[in-house]
Amino acid sequence: MILRLFGEALLPAIGEWQIIIAIIAAITMTFGNLMALTQRNIKRLFAYSSIGQVGYLLIGIAALANLKDSSILPSQLASSGLILHLIGYAVSNLAAFLCIITFYNATQKELIKDFAGLSKRAPLVSMIFTGSLFSLAGLPIFAGFTTKFYLFTAATNEGLLWLSSIAILNSVISLYYYLIIIRQMYIEEALDYNSIRPPLLTSATLVLLFSMIIIIGVYPRPLVAAINAAVKVIF
Repeated sequence: MILRLFGEALLPAIGEWQIIIAIIAAITMTFGNLMALTQRNIKRLFAYSSIGQVGYLLIGIAALANLKDSSILPSQLASSGLILHLIGYAVSNLAAFLCIITFYNATQKELIKDFAGLSKRAPLVSMIFTGSLFSLAGLPIFAGFTTKFYLFTAATNEGLLWLSSIAILNSVISLYYYLIIIRQMYIEEALDYNSIRPPLLTSATLVLLFSMIIIIGVYPRPLVAAINAAVKVIF
C-alpha cells in the first residue's frame, strides 16, 4: 500500500516530499538506536530497536526515484529493497522475539543481565538468538546484511549518500547494544544453572526461522526474483 501511494500517486511530487521522508528516516533511525542503547530491559530495547528499523524502511521510500531524471519513474532497486528488507527484518525479529519469549516463559525475567550464561542453559536458543541479532545488525551471511545492502545501494544510486552514511552509522550503534546481549549469553557467568528446554514445536520453529535468515543472507536470488515480479505488478 505504501509503495502504491508513494510510487504512483505521490511520485510526480517527489521533489516536495523526498527530503522530508529522508530527514524523518534519519531521525527515526538515530532516535530508535540511541534510545535502545540506554535500555536494560530486553523488551524495551527491542521496542526502540524496532523504531530504528522503521527508519531503514523509510530509506526505501525516500529513494523511490531520482530527481535528476527528466521522466520520474519508480526505482526498481529501492522498491525491491524495501520489500526484501521488510521480509528479512520480519524473519529476524520473529526469531529474536521467540527466543526472548522462550527465556521469559522459563524464568519470568526480562532484564538483559538475566541472560547471563544462557549459552550453557539453552545452547540452541542462544545460538539462534545470536544469529537473529547479527541479522538485525546487518552482518554478512545473515539476512539483514543482504537486505540493508539493497536499501543502502538504492539510496546511494538516487543521490542520498548522506542518508546511507547515517544508516551505516546507526547499524554500528545497533551492533554495539546487540553485542552487549551476546556478551551476557556467552561470557558472563550464569545466575542460574538450571537448563532451559523449549518445547519441540518452539525448537522446530526457531530452526526454521534461523534457516530462513541464513538462506536470505547467502542465497537471496529466488526471493529477489519473486519480489521483482511483485513490484512489476504493483507498478
